[in-house]
Amino acid sequence: MDSGSLAGIDWGVVTLVALIAAGLVWGLVFFLRHNSKDLESLEETIESERRDDER
Repeated sequence: MDSGSLAGIDWGVVTLVALIAAGLVWGLVFFLRHNSKDLESLEETIESERRDDER
């Protein structure tokens, strides 16, 4: 790779792509954490209803 090809890189585009990628990763992590909390809540609700049905 010669130094001329590095000078031709548009660093604004590289930064934009990096920010978009970081946003997508953050969004995915947020989505998965929220779904994990929803699953825990659902499991607690099911367990509570199961205990109520046994009475």
